[in-house]
Amino acid sequence: MKTTQKKTNIRRKGSRSDIRLYGIIGSGIFAALFTIIIFLEIKFPNILSLVGILDTKQFNRETYLLTLRYLDLTFFSACIYFILDKSKPFNIYLGIVFLFMCIYSIWDIHELPTLILSSMEITDDKIIGQVKEVANPTFYTFGFTFAILFFFLFRLISDLMKDPEDQIIYVPKYYNKENQESEEERADAIKERSQLIRNNIHAAIVDSTDTADKDQKLLNAICKEFNVSTGIYYKVIQKGDEQLLEYTKGFAFYLPDNDKISYQFGEGLPGQVAKTKSSIITNNIPEKYINVVSGLGDSSPQSLMISPIINGENTLIGVVELASFKSFSTDDREILDKVTIWFTEDN
Repeated sequence: MKTTQKKTNIRRKGSRSDIRLYGIIGSGIFAALFTIIIFLEIKFPNILSLVGILDTKQFNRETYLLTLRYLDLTFFSACIYFILDKSKPFNIYLGIVFLFMCIYSIWDIHELPTLILSSMEITDDKIIGQVKEVANPTFYTFGFTFAILFFFLFRLISDLMKDPEDQIIYVPKYYNKENQESEEERADAIKERSQLIRNNIHAAIVDSTDTADKDQKLLNAICKEFNVSTGIYYKVIQKGDEQLLEYTKGFAFYLPDNDKISYQFGEGLPGQVAKTKSSIITNNIPEKYINVVSGLGDSSPQSLMISPIINGENTLIGVVELASFKSFSTDDREILDKVTIWFTEDN
């Protein structure tokens, strides 16, 4: 689940970078294009009409040039935005410019009826008053809309001006405190369960007559405490210059007397545990890896837990392998690592 989320996050970051790059290229091209058109229109009036691209003679020249300048400014601003979109000062300046543009637009809309009537050379105060009365609802609507935009923009600028460190002081502390309490409860539960299992195992092996008897009773007790279907104890043996794991004891596991099971360090799952000295849990057991035979027929366990047996000198003594029809937890693994220390006695 975490890996998928990380991949998803990486993919999202990549997509955002691509959009930003395309935005810079696209807006830059259009800004350059309109700049060239404006330059040519100033030097050669109605150049687009002359080359047959657009009939500009039908437009008011001042309005036409003003429109070109606005388009050029729009694409130029977009290009700057895509380049500096991660800059906090730029975002703040952009917000301030937007505020002034909104104020100017509101004032322009308020004066628009007067400007229109003035261009039509209408100076009658009564007519001007009637037109303003009709236009006022639209003005108030725009004013209310811009007021809402002011509010949200103010909130945005306030957030941008905050120190990021100020925004993360309390959440991590609360999160860590919650995690710490959860970890402490989990540690207490593991300690309590581990102690109970250790007591039960000690009671099972206290009357052992020799090491072989103790190892068998110990394996039996561990398997019963973890409620597993099969258990195997592999002991480290020296064969020439090589160390091997050899099957020594089993719980609900049948092996003919003449057969032997052994692993080199690094071979198979037990060999990997022996090589790394680290316990593992796997729910992907190879088919027919272990078969449990009962009166109901053959069946294969669903989960394996394998733990190394290490003495006080950090020397590997053996490996314990447990198979179960239920999934093992990390708590099970921690407890198993604690109780396997019993195998190191008298070795």
